[in-house]
Amino acid sequence: MFSPLIPERRLAVLVLSAFAFDLSVPTRAQEVPSDPEVEAGVRQVQEGDFETAVITLEAALRRLARDPAPAPARVRAALHLGIAHVALDHRDAAKARFKDALALDPGLRLTADRHSPKVIGVFEEARREYAAQARPVSVARKRSRVPWLLGGAAVVGGGAVLATRIGGGTEGAPVFTGARFGTTVLDCPDGDEGTPLSVAILLQASNDSKQPATISSVTATLVIRTSALPGEIGFGSSRPATALPTTIPAGVTTVRVDTTLLCQNGAGDAPRFNEWSGGITLTTAAGAVNLETADRMRVNIP
Repeated sequence: MFSPLIPERRLAVLVLSAFAFDLSVPTRAQEVPSDPEVEAGVRQVQEGDFETAVITLEAALRRLARDPAPAPARVRAALHLGIAHVALDHRDAAKARFKDALALDPGLRLTADRHSPKVIGVFEEARREYAAQARPVSVARKRSRVPWLLGGAAVVGGGAVLATRIGGGTEGAPVFTGARFGTTVLDCPDGDEGTPLSVAILLQASNDSKQPATISSVTATLVIRTSALPGEIGFGSSRPATALPTTIPAGVTTVRVDTTLLCQNGAGDAPRFNEWSGGITLTTAAGAVNLETADRMRVNIP
């Protein structure tokens, strides 16, 4: 089994209170067959231990995908996994899990008396996207001249780039392009549980200004795109990330973003592999930039 996340902290009681309405079941899944692992994850969401809940519910969904599990249990697991991701501000991962729940129960709805406005907002966005994806695409739309979009960002020069200006100032305004994995193959050995696997993503920063620019923050999100187990596709990891260098001088500079995945391969589990994509968000004084890797990284799980 490969689990991309480990718990690192418990969120404050203040955060838990903001999600107090999210502790009930969805309106279409009131009678859910008991599944101990799913119910453990639900309790962790209720207690505000969202990172642990992500691990528990992802493991439950992987198991349920292999077994002829009743759909309500899978809906409940996917829904609460989405709620945990909303609490952790993993918006894309939350929408992916809500779409999983909708794929099993297209009539699923959340109500204001049971769920917080933030959760309902992300869920409704996921529901609209799911409905649009399920709708047939006409030939005219297929010939649209609008650039192909991935995760809300147009594909440009080997990586997806979306820049949003958030301020001016005297710092330079670098352009980031060409995101790619520096590590293309990783191994998660049989029986290895808990070892962080180092992941590197390289990109180019072009600064035409005479003024240097500073990377003030960086986040990395890795998502499974191909797996021998369909239930694993779409699972994401957003572990801490660092960027070097953080100061971008004039000219062209290679920036390296380092993050990790967690090896969680139980002894005797069936061998397989996963292919991951990578998403990077960099923030400078000039704005926030999102990039998607042009390639994939393979993790062997023998």
